[in-house]
Amino acid sequence: MKEPITELIRTNFFHGRLLSAEDLAHEQEQARARQWLHNRLLHGHGVVSGLEVTVVGDHVEVAPGVALDPLGREIVLGDTRLLDGADVVPETHGRVQVVIAWAEKPAGDLPGPDGPVPDRFVECPLVTLADHTLDEPPEHGLPLARLYRRGPELLVDPSVRRHAHR
Repeated sequence: MKEPITELIRTNFFHGRLLSAEDLAHEQEQARARQWLHNRLLHGHGVVSGLEVTVVGDHVEVAPGVALDPLGREIVLGDTRLLDGADVVPETHGRVQVVIAWAEKPAGDLPGPDGPVPDRFVECPLVTLADHTLDEPPEHGLPLARLYRRGPELLVDPSVRRHAHR
């Protein structure tokens, strides 16, 4: 799905202007929209650096790295993620993919006019194993590798990995 290109509007700041929380939230949304548009149109989507997938026994490791999702959002994985690959069986025929997706979660609470509101939002990529038919990643997710079994051995096939343009 292609994200539409929408009209970008910015706040006109001037001395004496009273700013509201909505003005500041809109300014942040516009800055993010511009960055994501830039990423999407100039770089495409895929892995920028890192995010290598390795297997040790039945443990799948995804190394730190950076990617751009199809909407242009930056996915920054700052630490190694471990996944359990024990459920990958020969019958899946390579349908199990290691997928990374952009996600954020609220952090902290502040008193708001109608009760607690999040103090901040923390971007925390979702790294998961997903059972999909070949070449069918989840919406807005980036496949990093395909997993399959040869006998008892869990193997990594990085052929589904897509790289962003640099």
